[in-house]
Amino acid sequence: MAELVTKRYAKALFDVAEEKNTLEAFEQEAIKISEILKKNIGFIQILGHPNIIQEEKIKLVEEAFDGNASNELVGLLVLLVKKNRENYMIEILDEFVNMAKVAQGFLQATVTSAIPLQQEQLSKIKSNIENNTSKKIELNAVVDESIIGGMIIQVGDKVIDGSIKGKMQALKSELNNLRLA
Repeated sequence: MAELVTKRYAKALFDVAEEKNTLEAFEQEAIKISEILKKNIGFIQILGHPNIIQEEKIKLVEEAFDGNASNELVGLLVLLVKKNRENYMIEILDEFVNMAKVAQGFLQATVTSAIPLQQEQLSKIKSNIENNTSKKIELNAVVDESIIGGMIIQVGDKVIDGSIKGKMQALKSELNNLRLA
């Protein structure tokens, strides 16, 4: 259900942004607000506290973001408070940003490696993905020592697992299937 709520509100904001031709401006505001909320997670906890009346929560949101964000984004945040969906604020804003990037021709990609990759390596990976997808890529690098070595590349909903851990799991699965045959 959380994913449905997130997508519904993000899509509504996306539709408003497209209608008003302010997609890039809304995207930048959403990024800024999301970063602020992530750094101040206590703010969302206050908004979700059952002992604080709704009018006070709305007043907090308006004071925090009025003048720093468009009326539409502040209105969305107020609506989320009114509907008791304040815990979804960050996810909704992040989903909206993803929708905006896709609409602008960007594709999210993540490369996971056991050790930090150098900028030159990341540039080559990004370039290869862009050549294969004909899209502009926004590449995120993640370090996960548990994959032992190699890398995992995720582009949209496609995953290429070239990690040692992934290969070991595939080998284990094959050996288990051999025993059953």
